[in-house]
Amino acid sequence: MGPGATTAIIIVVILIIIFIVEYNTIKSLQNKVKQSRSGIDVALTKRFDLIPNLVECVKGYCEHEEKVLTELTKARTDYLKSKSLSVGEIANDKTKNVLLLAERYPALKASNQFMELQASLERTESSLAAARRLYNSDVTMYNTKIQTFPGNLFASFMGAKPEEFFEAEEGAKEKVKVKI
Repeated sequence: MGPGATTAIIIVVILIIIFIVEYNTIKSLQNKVKQSRSGIDVALTKRFDLIPNLVECVKGYCEHEEKVLTELTKARTDYLKSKSLSVGEIANDKTKNVLLLAERYPALKASNQFMELQASLERTESSLAAARRLYNSDVTMYNTKIQTFPGNLFASFMGAKPEEFFEAEEGAKEKVKVKI
């Protein structure tokens, strides 16, 4: 085998290695784009499943608190009517003091529920925004690879097409409206 044949073999081996590296890089980037697109789907599904459940939970707790406070006020009023006590006598009656305190300063938990709902909404939206940023970053890397030399040669051979960036639909850009 002459020096020309050896050089030709070396060139072919180098081209095969370059082809394998470029092919694997493009396939790897395609898979990253698919994975990050899936991350958006996961975040959207979480938003779709979680938010209505949290809202219903907060609604239920608010209704429960309202019912408890209404019943507590009614119980105190009924108690006062049955005993025919004056306001001054109530101050001496420990039972009535407890009822008055409970009515005036209830340990309302609905505000905590609202705060947790707000925090959950913020975490969910942040997670979704992060998934969108990751997807667009992966699309940028993939598109850059298949549109620049030598990746563009291999991409056309492989039939690789550029991916579209994530853009929210017109209605998705509006704030999530939570009705309680």
